[in-house]
Amino acid sequence: MQHVGATTLFEQDFSHVNKVSFLFLHRKMAASLMRRGFKPSSFRCAASLVPNVSTRLPKCGGWRSIAYTACRYSEDTAVSKKELDQAQEVSQDFVYKERYIPITRHSIIRHLIQHRDFFTDEEKKIFPDFALAIDTALVNRYNTVLQELKALFDPINPDKDTVKTREWTRGEKLDNEFWLLQQLEDVMDKANFHEMPKEAVHQSLAEHESREGVKVSVDPSRYDVLRFWVLGHEIPDVHISFLDRIKDSLLKRSPKKPLEYYKRVVVAIRLKKDSKLSLKAFKEVPANRLEMLLPDGTIQMSTLDKGLLASTAGIALFGVLAKVVTVLAKLNVDWTLLLTVVTGVIGFRVWSQYKNRRAHYLADVTRLLYFKNVANNRGLITLLVDRAEDESLKEALLTYAFILNSRPAALRNKPKSDFSPVILGGLTAPELNEQVEEWIQQKTGVHLQFDSSEALTVLGDLGLVSEKNGKYDAVMLEPAMSILPRASTSVIGRRASEEDIAEGYDRDEYLETDEEYKAEEEKYRRYGWF
Repeated sequence: MQHVGATTLFEQDFSHVNKVSFLFLHRKMAASLMRRGFKPSSFRCAASLVPNVSTRLPKCGGWRSIAYTACRYSEDTAVSKKELDQAQEVSQDFVYKERYIPITRHSIIRHLIQHRDFFTDEEKKIFPDFALAIDTALVNRYNTVLQELKALFDPINPDKDTVKTREWTRGEKLDNEFWLLQQLEDVMDKANFHEMPKEAVHQSLAEHESREGVKVSVDPSRYDVLRFWVLGHEIPDVHISFLDRIKDSLLKRSPKKPLEYYKRVVVAIRLKKDSKLSLKAFKEVPANRLEMLLPDGTIQMSTLDKGLLASTAGIALFGVLAKVVTVLAKLNVDWTLLLTVVTGVIGFRVWSQYKNRRAHYLADVTRLLYFKNVANNRGLITLLVDRAEDESLKEALLTYAFILNSRPAALRNKPKSDFSPVILGGLTAPELNEQVEEWIQQKTGVHLQFDSSEALTVLGDLGLVSEKNGKYDAVMLEPAMSILPRASTSVIGRRASEEDIAEGYDRDEYLETDEEYKAEEEKYRRYGWF
């Protein structure tokens, strides 16, 4: 939505008002104007036209939060046909860039210890304790974030099971929702989720034909909040049999493309006029079936089925009229009755096929919502914060190990009491990112974009890494243990279980193919309401 003429509109309508009347407009009409699509920058620009009026918005107050929320949601949800066409063009340039490290923290520690170049024999013995200490420091940081998110979500939690102790106004709920989503953005970024752009979301929800043969669509304008975060873009390998290759060659058709999957999808939705925000997470969702995750949508016949049904209905109607004419004319011709019966049977067949396809699609929706749902609402917030802490730990361990590995061989036997960073060697941030990316690709086969900025900040705050002339150096491992906090219990301190590996989507254990995805779907098809 473009607002190039926002300043001109204000010049025509409000340039003559005085300070008092504009302040009244400032407070009473801000939300209304922003719902119409005006951004805060346009509003400030127009406000500057009135003399002696400050354009600084207050830092607090329910009206401000509601206005900003309305502006944000109108930009996120309002869609026209022209915008949809633009979205389809823009989304062609949308490319998912993987940042998620697809191995668990336990596997990273094992790989680093098994690598002969990273640590000395003595350092290998204490590195698990070092990882435990880093984890303890991060847990203390993220616990504060978790408690704040829970407090913000409490008034708008659709699954709340505690006794209501106070009444929340709609403005207060919108205020909590706004700040919750703002903080959730930061948590999702630290968890290495990727938020789908508005254009890509609109294209995914636009009318399209499903593999069951029905047309499905979702109207984004029915939602006040509609946001998707994805993690782990998978294109599984497809095994094409020799017979299928011969068929493709004879028929001159291109080989069948594999379905693309997202390993994790998080959805934040709120329907219009609703006061509760729903947060849901799903696993292994086909990239072209995001509409299945939403509670509101439309199922229609495909264009071919509509054409067949319309043509058969027209022919059947013509046959009935022709029969009436022949009866009235006392002509003994039965071909019209035969034509009516045949076309009626064809029309009934088309309609029954559509109903069956619709039922199959709805059955797939039910199975996806049941078998692939990971977490919801408050439980999901806890899971996301835990995942953000998990990703921060993995990034910190890799960053520290690779910086320490850059030290010269002569410094490997440096006195253990030396607390100063390694002066020689060191890595720049781009060099560090490149080395970690190559190492992860060797271990997992995944090419990702590693960002060490957050890990360098964490390690720097803990006094483990320092920067000089653009290069980062690390404190030796044993002195570093004296700096870090110690704790007897931690997530990393226990043995990794199968659930940890599955949740971490560890490529050491799970090498998924298109056949495995299809086998899993066939297994789910055995269940349902028939």
